[in-house]
Amino acid sequence: MKRVFLGVTGASGAVYAKDLIEKLPAHGCELHLCITPDALTNINLELNKNYASPKDFLSDIGAEAALYDHKNFAAPVSSGSFRVDSYIVAPASMGFVGRAAGGISSNLIERCADVAMKERRKLVILFREMPLNLIHLENMALLTRAGAVILPAAPAFYHNPSEISELISFVTGKIFDIIEIEHNLYKRWGEKPESV
Repeated sequence: MKRVFLGVTGASGAVYAKDLIEKLPAHGCELHLCITPDALTNINLELNKNYASPKDFLSDIGAEAALYDHKNFAAPVSSGSFRVDSYIVAPASMGFVGRAAGGISSNLIERCADVAMKERRKLVILFREMPLNLIHLENMALLTRAGAVILPAAPAFYHNPSEISELISFVTGKIFDIIEIEHNLYKRWGEKPESV
């Protein structure tokens, strides 16, 4: 069973976090989760909810995860000796990107990104921002050189999506490809429709 850490920051894109929270355990992963207060604000705004805490959010969607407070630096995932197969930050704010690129760990998600890079483990950063300034680009280049995979929240359209859920699943599927989880969340280029 793969052990995956998912950090949810205050960027727009709560639908991506929700999809990952639901699908990672469904695909056999042990999910470790941290949701910042700003992320919870966006979850409430973008999903039209009024959750008082990340625990309420998890309970409402029926998701199973080890949930950590964003300021809990004693959490198991904060140490490189705690084996995590893959780390995902989705959605990732540009504030997170800047702090992670600078080696700053002001919360648990930033610490986990630092651990992923120092331990040479998979780190996927799904950013949601546009347009990008030079500082954003240079920070992402730094993170790429440090081993992170930078993935924009930019779904493809060649599979002729007819619903928003298909666009979300495409992005989730690309993350699954990077962290090597088998799935059929989208139709791959060149595949016949019946193989999906």
